[in-house]
Amino acid sequence: MTELPALDPENRNYISCPHCTIQIPADVSDCPHCKQPLPGGASGKRKDIRGLLVPPERFPRLVKYYQEHGKWVMIVGPALLVVLLLWLALGFMTRVRIIVPSDNVFLIEAERERKDGGRVLLTGKLVNRGEDIPDLSLRSIGVIAEILHGDGRTERKRIFPKSPFRGEGALLRGESGAFEIEVPKGVKSVTLRGEIVNLGEDRVFVPSTRGIRRLPAKRGR
Repeated sequence: MTELPALDPENRNYISCPHCTIQIPADVSDCPHCKQPLPGGASGKRKDIRGLLVPPERFPRLVKYYQEHGKWVMIVGPALLVVLLLWLALGFMTRVRIIVPSDNVFLIEAERERKDGGRVLLTGKLVNRGEDIPDLSLRSIGVIAEILHGDGRTERKRIFPKSPFRGEGALLRGESGAFEIEVPKGVKSVTLRGEIVNLGEDRVFVPSTRGIRRLPAKRGR
């Protein structure tokens, strides 16, 4: 009967040989008893990657530059990184947020474009997925912009999208119209909604017979 190998004084890991089922060290490539190769080789042995590293002697200019200016790079580099992060955070906090609620009738898409003086120009388009709104109609399609200022004030603007084939606010089903909204400085968010505007709700129509002076009826003699 084959005797089990004595344990080494070192803390070595042992595994069972898949061929003879005897406990053998895990860092060997062949079983010392049956001489069969182990699957995976010496899996417990770490590879030495120092030979893959590029020696610094191959880049003398880089070594010289680091020795002369390395301390300044270590000081200026983190400072520039902090400035960049603050600039990105400030731009994220001051940018105008565009809110477009979901609507099955009007599809609105908008994007922001920053102008001089802190103003923002919103350019977008509205797609009519509902009923036809033709020209020369008492109804029109409008975009309602609810502007929320930084101090809590709310302002409403109404813009009529313009199609290249029709007038402002006139869109048939499937057609789209472009619009622009200039947002002042200090605005936090802009909410865009589409609606059908009744252009005749505030108008008073005078009948054609009103204002015509009628002659008095003749009396019979």
